[in-house]
Amino acid sequence: MRAPSITDGFEVLCLQAADEGRGPVLFGDCLERVRTVVPPFITGDHCPETYLEFPLMGDPFLDVTLLYGQQKEPLHIDSPLAAGTEEMLAWYQRESLQHESITCGFELDTKRPQVPAAAVHFQPRWHTELVEPFFVALGEPERAQLYLDLAARMPKGWELSFFGLFRGRPSSPMRVCGYLDNDVRKAMVEDPRYLAGIFDEVGFAAYDGALLEKASHLAAVVPGQIDFQFDVYPDGHLGDTFAFDLRFGLRRASVVREEFAHGHSARVMEMLEKWGIADERWKLGVDATMTRAIPVELEDGSLGRYAFSIMPMWVKARWSAGVLRPSKLYLQGSAGLL
Repeated sequence: MRAPSITDGFEVLCLQAADEGRGPVLFGDCLERVRTVVPPFITGDHCPETYLEFPLMGDPFLDVTLLYGQQKEPLHIDSPLAAGTEEMLAWYQRESLQHESITCGFELDTKRPQVPAAAVHFQPRWHTELVEPFFVALGEPERAQLYLDLAARMPKGWELSFFGLFRGRPSSPMRVCGYLDNDVRKAMVEDPRYLAGIFDEVGFAAYDGALLEKASHLAAVVPGQIDFQFDVYPDGHLGDTFAFDLRFGLRRASVVREEFAHGHSARVMEMLEKWGIADERWKLGVDATMTRAIPVELEDGSLGRYAFSIMPMWVKARWSAGVLRPSKLYLQGSAGLL
């Protein structure tokens, strides 16, 4: 058979995630919308890095995040949900050839039949000189200083790395994110009040002792990297939402089921269940894990192998006004020639 297109590859990932009755339980009626609105975003030199995000309590839904890496050819998205991002994509394509560590992409919220305009994501990492030109290309230059001001006052070990925002919503917050280093994690585990000092330093006030204690417990058991998230409003103040993305640190699909049965990842999920922010549907997310490689015929007539992979990568723990909200699980998918 011929190698699948990158759109076909995304379709396989969706079908695998929903197989064996998982779709309605995990995603509700969102999957058909995803299969309609997402394909125009599956563009570029290769299949974008793909994340399927869904809640572990309450009504099911599915959000999709697509991240584009280095791009040799212009990115073209034929969808009204991406309208107004043409200049941003052209700028990013050029810059991606100069800075291979950066990423840019979109998040699509498919909870409702009327899907809103895609949110944008940009990861400059340490290239803060790219922040202002990104926002200029996006048409929202006033947002740049919000990110840069917060980045300048973040303490050691809490450096910012990426951000996301809804375009055309001037009153909505920008979500800013970074990665905790190991010394920070150790300090959180040893003394929950350490986090209070960080919050006070950066201007986040919506915390209490329970948040500090639970954050410390999570830092002690999470096997992989921890990302942190704040919301920055147009006047520069931090909102009342704080979140951790708790990464499982899994690199091979073959170890996923054992890790979620008896390993550190199981301890994380059981803790979230105990706290009442997850139910057992996370086990269905684990069951979606798959890795396959199939032989295909390439354009020149030679043989190659096309691989599909989908597996759980992290779970989100989010506090709003000091209250833990239902957690979400993220499946990472990839498809392409080996």
